[in-house]
Amino acid sequence: MGFWRRLFGGSSEMAKGDQISPRVAEIVEELQSRKQLCVRFAPGESGRSMLGGVPKISTAWPRFQGRPLSCVAQLDLEDVQAAGGPDWLPRRGRLNFFYECEHGGWGIEAADAGGAVVIYEDETTGPASEPEDLALDYRFSAYHVTFRSDVSFPGVDRIEIDWKGLNPASSFALESAVEGMAAAAPTHQIGGFPTAIQNDDMELDCVRWVGGDVPDWRLLLQLDTDHDAGMMWGDTGMIYFWVREQDARAGDFSKIWVTSQCH
Repeated sequence: MGFWRRLFGGSSEMAKGDQISPRVAEIVEELQSRKQLCVRFAPGESGRSMLGGVPKISTAWPRFQGRPLSCVAQLDLEDVQAAGGPDWLPRRGRLNFFYECEHGGWGIEAADAGGAVVIYEDETTGPASEPEDLALDYRFSAYHVTFRSDVSFPGVDRIEIDWKGLNPASSFALESAVEGMAAAAPTHQIGGFPTAIQNDDMELDCVRWVGGDVPDWRLLLQLDTDHDAGMMWGDTGMIYFWVREQDARAGDFSKIWVTSQCH
């Protein structure tokens, strides 16, 4: 949010005496009115869901350009649904998330399809073995998580705001209000609005590279930098897995889209 201060210049001292525009309350009300339910993660001592670890899959370990991908999450869908998970996800089974970490995974586009993979298993199988050529730096130890229902709010880029029409006091007030609505980090999440670090139009990239329409796309997993889990994405960034709702309802996670953002 600091760029708002730079945009309007100065510090809070410059805002003294300014009147806060009624538009600030209107913007906050609009953001709150558009909230969406989501599922967020919390550390768990044990359980079936985890970040990292060795997944239980019946298929071959996914690779990208000959290199094995890293398992970044294993999510039990019964646990997700028990916490109020979205109805477009299957009611049972497990989603296993793999990501290309060796080269950072940044800028995955259509030509790089396969740099991120989601494997859906509706039956419990035995654990796989990590490929011997998977570098130790890209093997994540199991970090168990639990789930809770929460709400997410759209980013300010998703609504019309005349920033130049707000005086410094109003911009500071809006910044404070938006920061107060943000979830605590690390912000691992299923469903709802993403926590964008840069541009907040990821659905447009999904349409561009995979297809469908913007309203079709859902946030399947937002994975934050998490030092306790031993995960760092770029410069304290995030990775975002997206799926079309109709594909998820059909149990088809072969046409996902993944992007990344960092500070």
